[in-house]
Amino acid sequence: MRMQSHDVMALYRAGALAIAVQLACAVTTSAAAPLVPHVVQFTPQRTVKQVRQVTARFSEPMVPLGDPRSTVDPFAIDCTEKGTARWIDSRNWAYDFKRDVPGGVRCTFRLRAGLKTVKGTAVGGTRTFTFSTGGPAVRRSEPFEGNESIEEDQAFVLSLDAEPTEASVLAHAWFRVAGIQERVGVRLVTGAARDAILKTFWRGALNGPIIVLQSRQRFPNDAKVSLVWGTGIAAASGVATERDQVLSFTTRKAFTAQFYCQRENARTDCIPLTAMSVSFSAPVKWEQASQIRLTGADGKRWVAEARTDEPKTPDLFVSRVDFKGPFPESATFRVELPPDLHDEAGRSLVNASEYPLTVRTASLPPLAKFSSRFGIIESKAGEPVLPVTLRNLEPEVAGNIGTVTGTLTRIPPERFDEIMPWLRKVNLARRMASVFRADKPLRSATPGAQPTALPALPVKSFALPKPNGAKAFEVVGIPLGAPGLYVVELSSPRLGAALLGKEQPMYVPTAALVTNLSVHFKWGDENSLVWVTTLEDAQPVSGAHVAIQDCEGKVIWKGDTDAQGIARATGLPARDALPRC
Repeated sequence: MRMQSHDVMALYRAGALAIAVQLACAVTTSAAAPLVPHVVQFTPQRTVKQVRQVTARFSEPMVPLGDPRSTVDPFAIDCTEKGTARWIDSRNWAYDFKRDVPGGVRCTFRLRAGLKTVKGTAVGGTRTFTFSTGGPAVRRSEPFEGNESIEEDQAFVLSLDAEPTEASVLAHAWFRVAGIQERVGVRLVTGAARDAILKTFWRGALNGPIIVLQSRQRFPNDAKVSLVWGTGIAAASGVATERDQVLSFTTRKAFTAQFYCQRENARTDCIPLTAMSVSFSAPVKWEQASQIRLTGADGKRWVAEARTDEPKTPDLFVSRVDFKGPFPESATFRVELPPDLHDEAGRSLVNASEYPLTVRTASLPPLAKFSSRFGIIESKAGEPVLPVTLRNLEPEVAGNIGTVTGTLTRIPPERFDEIMPWLRKVNLARRMASVFRADKPLRSATPGAQPTALPALPVKSFALPKPNGAKAFEVVGIPLGAPGLYVVELSSPRLGAALLGKEQPMYVPTAALVTNLSVHFKWGDENSLVWVTTLEDAQPVSGAHVAIQDCEGKVIWKGDTDAQGIARATGLPARDALPRC
């Protein structure tokens, strides 16, 4: 068979270059001398870990078909690990090791001299095949790779797949430390120190050859550290690692004690109503932590408390102690630590010079708080008054009252669809970082930093006096008047300066329904029941206008109560078909 050059080019132009190459190879093979019997495939070769079996496939039958127990032994084996040879079939031979071949082993398989096929033809081709399991490699480390709290003088316990030579470890293992340009060498931990470290491990947690090593210098705190198990670390057999194996860690932070308290904003002193705390970057024995003291200017002491339910034994370790309030306002305190305070590793505080620490409480924070986002006030229990708790505000607090229903004694049906949207506006203004605006569905804002779109309602402004003075902590009533749905909003620049950190008012809204009616609702799968009674004597109310709305304000049923104060609603959607409130 012959192929001209122009035939190959034609195939190339037709997009069949692979076919052309194969045909050209076929020409070469047919033109060459016949191949002698040889090993077609031998595995493994070069460097391979965890070898359990060696296989060889010959180009021609080597033993009679159906006689896999043939005693023909094709290879002379030079390997420290022992195994058993067998023929899988007439061409394929296998050598099964008794165990996974450990690291540091080199095995050589040589075709025996005079080896012949079944037909009596001598086997030629490549005669020597070699593989190794490479130099000693780290199979497991303690601490585990990725640990972010290793000690400054951490000892690393390494479980290996082969025993390394001490000289090669010292020459080729090292540490890469962030902030240090040079390689940091290692030292091997031996003798009693090594035994003491290994005793801390559960038996069976580590297996195989084990070494313990440390850095030749202490690591800095909170630094990235890499243990480089480098190229050239060799087993006793002389087989060495061919590439670096890198294990990464992070050292723990320095041992510090930090004081914490809640503040109105970053520029103010501690809120006197909440706890003060001292936290540690590493656990401390309760026996020492309990000796931390908070002392007032008048000599009064507060006792440290542990945030744990465990018994307060001397061996208990804690990471924080609290001093519970309330504390005197606008007062000075001193935080004192016991001498020689140290963590579980015996480290002393690096910021011990900051203590004793002087801290101050601010005046009581300003407060304007309604009891809830929505409430019902009886219209016939005297004058309807909406209570609000005030503290440390202006002598007179500005406010606005918007009414959805004007002065009507009953909400007319044509106003039903206004109720739920207004309750949602108040809810969002108090709970979320978004409030409803009259011109947009939602507008991003800091909670309380924007008014609750009251200009969309008939609004009456008022000034709410504080009878006991601006700083007094007191409950004040806001008169509401006739029955109806009211949206009430207080505005305080002092509250805004304290809580928003800006020179602008903060708005505190709520909604209240002044009524003499009480509504009871039973939601059923096929029909539902609404029962309306009076608040003062629980008598049924006939002719009451009733509307059922979803959370988006859509009216899904309307009707009036009968002589027994009952309205029966039908056709309500399933609960899972309605929007979530």
